[in-house]
Amino acid sequence: MKILYFDTTQDWIHVLVGSNDGFSKMKIHAQIMETSPKEASYRLVEMIQKVLTQAQIKKPDVIFVPNGPGSFTGIRITVTTARDLGQLWEIPVMGFDTAHVYLIGLQNNNSQIEFQNPNQYTYQKSIICLDGKQGKYYTKFFDGVSFSETKDQTPEEIRLWLETEKMTPNNWYYTGILPSFYPKDAIKIEATNLNLSSILQYSFEQMKQSKLNDYTYLTLLPNYIRGTYVDQK
Repeated sequence: MKILYFDTTQDWIHVLVGSNDGFSKMKIHAQIMETSPKEASYRLVEMIQKVLTQAQIKKPDVIFVPNGPGSFTGIRITVTTARDLGQLWEIPVMGFDTAHVYLIGLQNNNSQIEFQNPNQYTYQKSIICLDGKQGKYYTKFFDGVSFSETKDQTPEEIRLWLETEKMTPNNWYYTGILPSFYPKDAIKIEATNLNLSSILQYSFEQMKQSKLNDYTYLTLLPNYIRGTYVDQK
């Protein structure tokens, strides 16, 4: 199965083409990873065409994308492009929580653990805070077994949430400005420190548990979380 993945929900553009025969590990045929804030609106389609050409693929069998939370404009570009291509090519499109797949990619990249089964996590407890502007963050916590829901919180709300639930992260990840309660050695997420192969493999495993024909371009919706969000980039 040929898979197209792209992401513009943060301050970067990720585009890659991979394949999986349903049993072996994910194979990446071509990819582009760039820090390109505010350029996705006119560069994304060109970059998709480029990776498809490099991979010698006319069209994929399915599209995977993070559909938020993140930049309002970035989410809109990712989701709209995926819907348009899904309709044009008449192929399924699937969206995944951005914070969730980033934790998958970050854990694999930093621990060097090969991702195999999404139901068999051996990773450390981790928290991710994606800059949501307006003094808030989109947060998700992984306790070593399961993921929390993604929340829209102020730094104080996050701190109290961790204390109340007795959450003690080993890994602290963030985008934007370092949250005030974070340790100074926390890891700032950059365009190049996400393991896209692991994200693709995770998405593929989730797809196998779904009825793929149900995921048309009409089912892909943006995950803004914040209904009154105003993009301040």
